Amino acid sequence: MNCFVIMPFAVEFDDVYAAIKTTVEGVAPDSRGRCFRLDEARPAGRITERLLAELRSATLCIADLTETKPNVMWELGFAMALGKPAIIITQSVPSLPFDIKDMQSIEYDRNRLNATLTAPLRQSLLDTLGSLKSKGVVLQSSSEAEVGRLLSEVAQLKAMVGDAVNLLKSNDKTDHNLEKELQTLSGHWFNTESGSHAYSRVIRGELVSPYCYGDNNYLTGVYFGWRRAGDYWFARYKWLDSDLAGFSFLRMESVDRLSGAWWSSEQEGHGSEIPPRSEGVQANWLRQAGTKTPKWAEDFFSEVEKDGLASVLARAR
Repeated sequence: MNCFVIMPFAVEFDDVYAAIKTTVEGVAPDSRGRCFRLDEARPAGRITERLLAELRSATLCIADLTETKPNVMWELGFAMALGKPAIIITQSVPSLPFDIKDMQSIEYDRNRLNATLTAPLRQSLLDTLGSLKSKGVVLQSSSEAEVGRLLSEVAQLKAMVGDAVNLLKSNDKTDHNLEKELQTLSGHWFNTESGSHAYSRVIRGELVSPYCYGDNNYLTGVYFGWRRAGDYWFARYKWLDSDLAGFSFLRMESVDRLSGAWWSSEQEGHGSEIPPRSEGVQANWLRQAGTKTPKWAEDFFSEVEKDGLASVLARAR
């Protein structure tokens, strides 16, 4: 079984993709198929041609329409043109485009992925695969007429592709400025309250911060999805050997000090633009100069550089 995943290419969705990938592989553990996202490989050539090839080889698709990103919508358009079964997931059903709302969808809470995404997605996958099997659907077609029809559909979707490309170009300057800001957070940080050590580095344009809770000898979890939220830096955290997860708001008091607090994921119902009203666990991070990055952190950085954070998180689940 090949499952093509259509979703935003953003580090804050890496844990969502990890949950999807783990669920798909759990449904068909003995299959030689794969769970794949378009940005996981970037060979030379036209994106549209590679997208068409990947979709034609897919048994089904899973599309996360949260925020209705342009690249997500045109990939879903390709999938629908190909007649591929598409399982729609989103963090907000009311925000879905009007012509998608009549399709069955899964609404998930990103703070409760196991309960709201993993379980219903597993059942939907089993139902979809069972339906395909009972109908005796031929998953790939080599018909010249079919290829011609699909290429015609592709031509009609090129305007959507152009819009997506233009949007990406307009965001290039913003992304570059954000990466420069993220670089100021790189380095070794010590939490004076918990005794934790974190090592931050920009990889693939995103800040990744593996840490050891209460010590400095092993990998406990990772902070990711760093972004500006007013006067604060917002980041999510995830323990790699358990379901512990949450978020943090930190203010940069100086180049060597971050202060704020962290909360568990269940307390994020307020949104992620301002700190919650409920009291979090105090956190003061002090930069440590002149230290060497330990092997456990370097190994984690190497994994993320090679496979991407989403794949690393999926393996850890």
